[in-house]
Amino acid sequence: MTTSNVKTKQLNGEDDQQLQRIETLHQQLKAEQARAQELLAKLKSEDVQPPKSLLKEYHKQAKRLGKETGGKKRMDIGMSEMKAEEREIRELEARVSGLEGKVRGFEGLPPDRELALTEVEKMRRELVVLARRRDEMFEGLVEGDK
Repeated sequence: MTTSNVKTKQLNGEDDQQLQRIETLHQQLKAEQARAQELLAKLKSEDVQPPKSLLKEYHKQAKRLGKETGGKKRMDIGMSEMKAEEREIRELEARVSGLEGKVRGFEGLPPDRELALTEVEKMRRELVVLARRRDEMFEGLVEGDK
């Protein structure tokens, strides 16, 4: 048997092993997906309620908060309203996070608009110079390889 035939048989054996591993992982993923879908269906079909200890703590906190606010807010909201408020809060947090990212983009700039624009223009010119220098260096490398 030639060396290439031996290598080919080894590669085929390795391929078979990898294929078996992939099939095993695929079966495990399918089983896990089925379990997750069962749980999701169960959670969707039932009116999921928190444990009584959490409900007791919630009502206790709600009473305390009601006393602190003078009872002006309705404290007997249901799970669906709480979920809606949580969703709204998450959306607001995401929006705030995005705005904070934009604000970080202005860090280091002077507070005066005209000075900031001058600074930005100065940085753009510096960027052009650096890009030109990078291109020249790259061209030098390419020409050096020839």
